[in-house]
Amino acid sequence: MHLRDGGRRGWGYNGQNKCWELSLLDHNVPQPWQGHTTLVFALAATAIGVGNLFRFPYLLGEHGGAPFFIAYVATLLLVVVPVLVAEVMLGSHGRGSPLGALRWATDQSGRSVVWSWLGVLQALAGLFLAVEMVQITAWLLDRAELLYSGRMAAASAADLANDFVAVTENHPRMWLLIAALLIVAAALSAFGIQVAMLVIGWLVLPAMAVGMLGLLDYSLSKGDIKLAGEFLFSRQYDSFNFAGVMAGMTSALCTMAAGVGVGLCFGARTPREVSLLRSVAAAAVIDTAFAVALAVAVQPLLFASNTLPAEGLALVFVAIPYAYSNLSLGDIYGALFFGIMALACFAALTVFMQPAIQILRQQGGLRRISATVLVGCCVFGLAFLLTAYGATGLAVLDFSLSGVVLPLCMFLITIFVGWRMPRPIVRGELYREPYWLFVSWWELLRLIAPTVIGIIILWRLIA
Repeated sequence: MHLRDGGRRGWGYNGQNKCWELSLLDHNVPQPWQGHTTLVFALAATAIGVGNLFRFPYLLGEHGGAPFFIAYVATLLLVVVPVLVAEVMLGSHGRGSPLGALRWATDQSGRSVVWSWLGVLQALAGLFLAVEMVQITAWLLDRAELLYSGRMAAASAADLANDFVAVTENHPRMWLLIAALLIVAAALSAFGIQVAMLVIGWLVLPAMAVGMLGLLDYSLSKGDIKLAGEFLFSRQYDSFNFAGVMAGMTSALCTMAAGVGVGLCFGARTPREVSLLRSVAAAAVIDTAFAVALAVAVQPLLFASNTLPAEGLALVFVAIPYAYSNLSLGDIYGALFFGIMALACFAALTVFMQPAIQILRQQGGLRRISATVLVGCCVFGLAFLLTAYGATGLAVLDFSLSGVVLPLCMFLITIFVGWRMPRPIVRGELYREPYWLFVSWWELLRLIAPTVIGIIILWRLIA
């Protein structure tokens, strides 16, 4: 007999019943970690890796500074956080893989089992995001090594662009690097998601924070603070048009790793006494602070080197290396910058593999190491196919994921949790939240989040 969480509650955890209860627990039910802040740190580290590396520093200034930031923060708090809370709540309720947790929720809610296949869609989205992350991580490490070696000292932007294009065109060294990254990520995953999240939350995130402080100090001492401040933090409310609002909303939707089953995996291992809503909100604050720090660390250096702000791959792999290569000590701090970004993307890579691994283990019956190897091979194969199209293939994949697949997954989560699950079940998982906070979240999830996500999907399709 497989006992779910509901069965566990009836026994309690005191006295002799504890040993009897533990002996009855299904070995497939994940056990929670003990650190109460691990959820916050792990979510924050993942969000930083998948969030605003390519868009935020440029879009913040391009769309009027404060107006863009207002739209970004409003969407993050009113849409993305409620959706991610819903995912974490589902994981906490089901205590299984994304597919298993959603199937348990559909059974408890008396809904069609078809809803549970949303977990499979999320795991597939996570796999493709892992492909994107491993490719980007390899490129970031290559830029870090290039700057540290000094081979491109005082190089022109054209030289850096040509070198990057050469790297993206099936470079053998990149394949070795991608394989090495996947081996490390798979080895970390083989110890279990608890170990992976502890490493990411308590080692990777602090290392990124310390490194970012050094980058901020370098930017403030070497960069053009005045021009960067005018570009990033201006209050051009005439730029607060529909396009600027949509840019801020879309950027917020692409952060926090919502929609790919990460919240379900994390929620399955979160202690009962943790406040889920406040933990996700805290992770969102850390992610936003890091995004602003990244903009401050980048834009002053671009202006100091007379480089026009850009977005996308051109910003990260051409403009930023050019700025660092033409400043004193730029080789050291440039390598540090790309090392931090690679660390963030690697953390996201490891996390995005987890939903598929959990499904293969619990529903596929595979051992952890077998599931991990299979997922790693799938990511490597998909990356090989993607590399045939170079940077263009990555751009198409990014648009498909951020513009269609992830918003669709988020939209379906809002409909299922907000409109198909009975409210008492949801409240039972969020019992630690004050009633007014729960009601506010509940109404945001049911009314505001699906409306905004639907508007964003339409905008991305017709823009």
